[in-house]
Amino acid sequence: MIEGHLVDLVPFEDDFAIHLAAWMNEEAWFRTMIYDRREPHTENDVKKYIEKMEKNKRGALFGYQTKNGDPIGGVIYDYQGDRVWKADVMSFAGDTRYEGTDEQFDGLLMLIRYCFETRNLYRLEGAALAFDTVKIEQFQRAGFTHEGTLRQHIRWGGDYVAVEMFGLLHREWPGYDSMIEALGLQSSAIEPKPKPEKLEKKD
Repeated sequence: MIEGHLVDLVPFEDDFAIHLAAWMNEEAWFRTMIYDRREPHTENDVKKYIEKMEKNKRGALFGYQTKNGDPIGGVIYDYQGDRVWKADVMSFAGDTRYEGTDEQFDGLLMLIRYCFETRNLYRLEGAALAFDTVKIEQFQRAGFTHEGTLRQHIRWGGDYVAVEMFGLLHREWPGYDSMIEALGLQSSAIEPKPKPEKLEKKD
């Protein structure tokens, strides 16, 4: 576990992994991955994705949760190249009640913190569908610079949609503690959901 101000990063294993089976079939996941897929992910698809990310030496998948253990969503980083030490960063709120909250934003800040302050990456890149105002606002609030627009980049809901591209350099990052002090993040005080029952293992 990596402790933050409003949320903590946790590995996607054991109890936390059960949530991804539902989240990978929600719109927030598809918006984050920038593709308009509507076929449902099966339990086996989810298991394979988690296993793939566990073996990925060039990236990682983390869950993030409130201080009282309420699961919110996930954050992902994936290296693009060794020479530049840069990575794509992605975050999503699987629990839609947290969409646009400071908890979701703190999840993004925690990912940036991990990439810059632990992995010592040089550059981070993020992408958002042009209509995803929450994600765009969060990238900008976190200090990312808008670096361009990919016009009519993908099809979404039958229409062509632009994708906005953002970048953040290590030297532009003031540090997690400084960001928290400057932004004054506040808990949304959302009531935790009941925990799902564990799946019984078959002999």
